[in-house]
Amino acid sequence: MNRTASLIETLKQYLKARGTTYKELANDLNLSEAAIKRAFSKNAFTLERLEEICRILDIDFFDLALMNKQSEQKADNMLTLEQEHILAQDLKLSFLLYFLVNGWPVSLIREQYQYSEAEVIQMLAKLEKIGVLEVHPNDRVRVQIKSNLYWQPNGPLNAVYQQAFMDDFLDSRFGNSGECLVFSPGQFSEASLKIIRKKIDNLIKEYNQLAEMDSALPIQNRRSTGMFIGFRPWVFSLIADLRRPKEKKKPAGA
Repeated sequence: MNRTASLIETLKQYLKARGTTYKELANDLNLSEAAIKRAFSKNAFTLERLEEICRILDIDFFDLALMNKQSEQKADNMLTLEQEHILAQDLKLSFLLYFLVNGWPVSLIREQYQYSEAEVIQMLAKLEKIGVLEVHPNDRVRVQIKSNLYWQPNGPLNAVYQQAFMDDFLDSRFGNSGECLVFSPGQFSEASLKIIRKKIDNLIKEYNQLAEMDSALPIQNRRSTGMFIGFRPWVFSLIADLRRPKEKKKPAGA
């Protein structure tokens, strides 16, 4: 795939992750939907048109190029149990990896957090040894895992940090700008439950796609954010306590 085609493929992924349709983009460009679809299918965009689309999407062309470079890097999005076990034993090591997978330069990590130069060198060597990154000269690293990293279900990191993360995240009134907390109980058919679960899965996928693409952008252009989703069959315990006890069936002939 040539560079232009690769950039346009990244642009398509970004549009999909944002939930922007070809029709909406065509309206913003004063073109027909058919013309936009044809341009994407044939990779027929001039540099000026690509820059115009970037302006509409509120990103720089340089941002698109960075996202493209990030998307071309092959990486895992789940640690092994062995890797998790090592990280779970060392909080600062875990956080150093978190900063690195999100594109923080080593110099900035040392500047803003309590990591000495000797400590960072030692930790980078440890992270390289367990296979999550490669260390290069002049404080450069090449991370081999994705920023939208999943923990192993019931794994070491989950056991050590999940409850602390959840408690810390939910310790808020969610009343500030950009914050949102919604709770909505309901009763649904099995068919509707499947639809809701599919929509949640799509939301998580789009959230992770945007996070992965944006991880290539400069630190100052990003905000650290969390999303918590819970979905399960559920009856409020205080309501459940109001249920009448089930009567025992009387024996036949009694």
